[in-house]
Amino acid sequence: MTQPALPTIETARLLLRGAAPGDVDVWAACLEDPGVLRYLPKRTMTIRERAERMLSYEQLWDQEPIGGLGRVITRKADGQLMGWCGARYHAHAGDAELSYALGVPYWGQGYATEAAQGLVRFIFENTLWNHLFACTLPGNDASQRVLTHLGFTYERDINYQELAGDKTIQMDEPMSHYFLLQREQFAPGDSLYSTLIPGS
Repeated sequence: MTQPALPTIETARLLLRGAAPGDVDVWAACLEDPGVLRYLPKRTMTIRERAERMLSYEQLWDQEPIGGLGRVITRKADGQLMGWCGARYHAHAGDAELSYALGVPYWGQGYATEAAQGLVRFIFENTLWNHLFACTLPGNDASQRVLTHLGFTYERDINYQELAGDKTIQMDEPMSHYFLLQREQFAPGDSLYSTLIPGS
């Protein structure tokens, strides 16, 4: 059974949309910044391959059961591509992981929290997933603040390489902070949120 089409998710300042031609080049340029890569798992692939991999997450939506989803983060005011957010079901872990990343010029302005909140709301309203996990490397205080704002709670430290079961991951520091969000713990709030199905 094919899932309904993934929508564009609108929040107060952002549009979380599917990837478009040219997005890989823009996102790859963002990933070239050492500041962005600092808190992402190291992988045995080029920057462009990483960008293509992240932007391909939306194709997982058509898997049955849902394998994942991904959205490009753009600013409504000017259409600027600022980052990416997504979720992927890890068969190895038996659970779904929330991920997000922003280009360095867009840090510290609440965009990551706004984007992640919109995506989590969509997930809990449109999937049967009852919880999500997220992992941060030690020292990534900003990302940890995003998670706690959304209602995630720190559970324990884990070996991310073992959790993901992904041989392309190469991390200097394999231990990561593991956060969990139960469906009933998530409060969407009253901020602007809407969805638009492509072609409607």
